[in-house]
Amino acid sequence: MREPHPSGLLDDHIRAIGPRLRLALTATASRNRTPDSRVLMARAALGDSGNLDDLLAAARRGDRRWLRRRRRTADVGLVSAVAQIIALQELLPGDREDALALYELIRRAYGAAAVSPANQALHTQMALAHQGPEQAKRLLSGYRRMNPVTRGALRVDLLNPFVAQRPVEPWLRDFQALLPAPAPVVGDGAGVPFDRLATPAAERVETPHRVSVVVTAFRPDRGLLTAVRSILAQSWANVEIIIVDDASPPEYDEVLRAATALGDRIRLVKLAVNAGTYAARNAGLDAAGGEFAAFQDSDDWSHPRRLELQVTPMLEDRRLVATTSDGLAVTDHLLLNRPGVRSGRFNPSSLLIRRNAVLSRVGYFDRVRKAADSEYIGRIQAAFGVRRVRHLDSLPLALIRLSAGSLSRSEIKPHWMHPARTAYSSAYLRYHQQILAGVAAAARPADGSDRPFAAPGHLLGADPEQVAEYDVLMVADWRFLESAQRTALDEIGALRAAGMRVALLHLESPRGVYLKRQPLSAPVQDLINQGEVDRVAPGELVDAALVLVRQAAVLQFAPSGCRITGRRVVVVADRAPVRSDGTDHRYAPATCTATARRLFGTDPVWVPQDAGVRLSLRTQEGVTLADRDFPTALAAPGWVSERSGAAPGPAVAGTDLCDAASWPPDIAATLAACRRLPEADVRIRLPDRPRTEPDIPLPRAWLGYSAADLDPRPFLHQLDFYLHFPSPESAEWYSRPALEAAAMGCVVVMPERYAGLYGDAAVYCGRSEVGPLIDRYRADRALYAEQSRRAREVVARAHDPALFVERIMELLPVTAAATRALPMM
Repeated sequence: MREPHPSGLLDDHIRAIGPRLRLALTATASRNRTPDSRVLMARAALGDSGNLDDLLAAARRGDRRWLRRRRRTADVGLVSAVAQIIALQELLPGDREDALALYELIRRAYGAAAVSPANQALHTQMALAHQGPEQAKRLLSGYRRMNPVTRGALRVDLLNPFVAQRPVEPWLRDFQALLPAPAPVVGDGAGVPFDRLATPAAERVETPHRVSVVVTAFRPDRGLLTAVRSILAQSWANVEIIIVDDASPPEYDEVLRAATALGDRIRLVKLAVNAGTYAARNAGLDAAGGEFAAFQDSDDWSHPRRLELQVTPMLEDRRLVATTSDGLAVTDHLLLNRPGVRSGRFNPSSLLIRRNAVLSRVGYFDRVRKAADSEYIGRIQAAFGVRRVRHLDSLPLALIRLSAGSLSRSEIKPHWMHPARTAYSSAYLRYHQQILAGVAAAARPADGSDRPFAAPGHLLGADPEQVAEYDVLMVADWRFLESAQRTALDEIGALRAAGMRVALLHLESPRGVYLKRQPLSAPVQDLINQGEVDRVAPGELVDAALVLVRQAAVLQFAPSGCRITGRRVVVVADRAPVRSDGTDHRYAPATCTATARRLFGTDPVWVPQDAGVRLSLRTQEGVTLADRDFPTALAAPGWVSERSGAAPGPAVAGTDLCDAASWPPDIAATLAACRRLPEADVRIRLPDRPRTEPDIPLPRAWLGYSAADLDPRPFLHQLDFYLHFPSPESAEWYSRPALEAAAMGCVVVMPERYAGLYGDAAVYCGRSEVGPLIDRYRADRALYAEQSRRAREVVARAHDPALFVERIMELLPVTAAATRALPMM
């Protein structure tokens, strides 16, 4: 039986990811929740001396000699990363036990000092949660490199008197040190410790500046009383409390009456229809009368100086429009630790605003069920400027309750958020960029109408069992624009013009690993925000007539669990699985075929992007190959000026590196032809990646453009000559930038082996002949003008998007949806 991930493929992925592998792959594996990422990390850790199964077998039997024998070949940091991935994912039965056993194996084989600080913390947190305090104490005494904050939190939990028979004073002293003075105490009486929190009276601050605190509630319990008492105990005296009940049933009226009766500065607003936390907050903002407005979750606790410390900077600096602060996440029994999670962190509910200024320019919270705190804060920053929103550099000013059924507990984990929250974040971040650019209005109405960005159904209260139907579902890594994605944008436009319903599924490329989550690329997100296409997640019920996997490699390490059904599945082989010299092994077609079947329920047909890719697929097992290659669509570029010749002065030549970021040697190979033009004005568009990656040194005389700073067509408009000279071992013929350059009227120069695809849209020569060829076209303006005109005509004729739509119509099953689309072609 063939290995789903051959060792050569794993090694090439490790090489392509490079030095960011340990941290970035760990974070990516936690986000994507694919078990196969463990296989990749284990290969990086052990090389040829073992694999994941061998490593876990040794851990389960406690065989430290097995690991010691590999001391010279194994990377202990990466072995620890395998344990970290398993611990944070916790996907499979036995994962928790395997992670603990693997940590213990590393500690016993190499010593505690060999374990990184983050893994020391995670191991100890897991031991406390699942093996008991005695094991956690032993680890804490042996692990000396742990972050002091995490070590302190573990010590506090080991002293906690509410989960075991222990004295209160030692715990209270250490717990109080985590918060500013006056620190809380836990009173006697009934109820969980969180609801018995109290503080000594803080020195009152009398001022005419009123703060309205909006407390939203739905089916409240005793936690509401705790929350309201914490606001009544504020040092800031001029406070009004507005409790907004989000249409709780009548049996909760008693709790609401009790909360309202706690003081004479409390008002109750009852909504007739349940609409969610943020609709309730908007109602509270309308009812508020204070100069400032703050918010309090109905089961959290605010430090008595929270309002004072957040309002004071705004009185001292009138330019500030909002402040935020940190919170400390704790359970009902005031436990701090959850494996892999920082207890002290930014608290989105801490937002305090200058009410009239913010409402007049930014308006209200987005009316979704979850996750609108962060959107609102980001929108305020986009509208006013980041410097006008200050985050307090202080100890936590709130205790954030983590109850067993907490939404944040189930939908936010280390490095992972519910896919709907991730999609929502990408959508609103793009909207905020447009606010900053002055092309979108920041103000949002209280009723949530005309939202200028997409909100997933999960956040709107949609029925999760409702099936969404589409004609075409396109699958790719939509974060960065390489040839496949840039071509797909035109394909989507053609499908929409033909009346088809289109959705996008985002699966991350196994080489595109980053420590921080990356949003979708702006052009793709714009289509989603404008309602042209929908974004769906693997866990949503989707029925697609055609699933079009636009980037084959995303199937290699795809996540498990999918409720999407494709009546027909087509995998576009946009790249060859491996280069002609056996390097750059990107994907195993048999594995991708099995993944497509697992995800979408149908055996796929493979359609090569070009003749070069087809040739490489013919020798691969597990591939049902279509008889024709995939048609490449390029929408008309709009107005393009006639080029009567090359510009005077030095030759303006360049290339776009959009396809050269995923294999380290590619950039040097692609730029080799440009380096043969010492007298030319060379301009390079860098890969579409985060600004810090990859680091590409260019000669000082060249111009390099970040992909975020210059779109492809303005870049190509500058060039007289576009050079397409990828690595000789590269199997692919198709290059989207080269085709776009021809459509823009550049003279495109490339090796003759690509003539079968580009025809008269390009001129052909070897690398050593580029300089003389450019000189010939610069000297003969008529020759240049004729080639420019011919290239535009060839591209317009051979790559008309209508040809793509015709092919899709052939691939679609005969359905009512497809039939409806036919008359609109």
